[in-house]
Amino acid sequence: MNQAEYYKITLPGEKLYPEGTLVEIKKITPFEQKKFFSDMMVAEESEKNSVMIDFVKTLVRCTGINFEDIYYPDLQFILYQIRTATYKLFPLKFYYTCEGCKQKQTVTIDTEKLEITEPPADMPTTILLDNHGEVAIRYKTIADDKRIDNFLKSKGLKSDDILMRVLVMDMLLLDRWQPLEETWNLATIGDITAQDTTRIENFIGQNAWGVKEEVTCKCQKCGKEVAVSYNMDPADFFSANNN
Repeated sequence: MNQAEYYKITLPGEKLYPEGTLVEIKKITPFEQKKFFSDMMVAEESEKNSVMIDFVKTLVRCTGINFEDIYYPDLQFILYQIRTATYKLFPLKFYYTCEGCKQKQTVTIDTEKLEITEPPADMPTTILLDNHGEVAIRYKTIADDKRIDNFLKSKGLKSDDILMRVLVMDMLLLDRWQPLEETWNLATIGDITAQDTTRIENFIGQNAWGVKEEVTCKCQKCGKEVAVSYNMDPADFFSANNN
């Protein structure tokens, strides 16, 4: 595959999209890589996720859906596919400290042998809220991130306020509060209970799908085995040496 060539990938959430949906990716060119890192260097911390998403969009070609309508677990899968296509000889790495001997360990991730799951066949489409009864719910899309940014900015809140982002995201997943930009205010956010947000976040956790970012690791010094979760920084996907 040359650098300008696109090739088809099958998303874990393929069945959630309209029939005939096609998603293709291409390799990162040296120029694109350098520009991405330059953009990341000058971006504010709260802007880096948007910079990453805009960059990935240039590497993906969609038919039948908009790029922004891709679900977040599929975006994560796309990152791994782009990484695999671009850097076959330079695997992803992460580090952890052994619980037994306390030594730092290096773990290499084989991106061609990832554990990938599809959306649960019985994933619910509604959720029960304290004050609103049964409400339709969906999974997060790429477009939601920018909608959250716009809403927080309009209310004078920082876009990198993690707790507020999670709360706004919880609301975004509920069709009752669409469209966010026209109808939301801080009082609306307060209209759901703490119990409701727990239900929403349980929905996300219990119906997780996509790339399972967890591997069983064996310490090279003492031999202790443990399941280790990892969360790659977006920049790690676009560099040959993420160590």
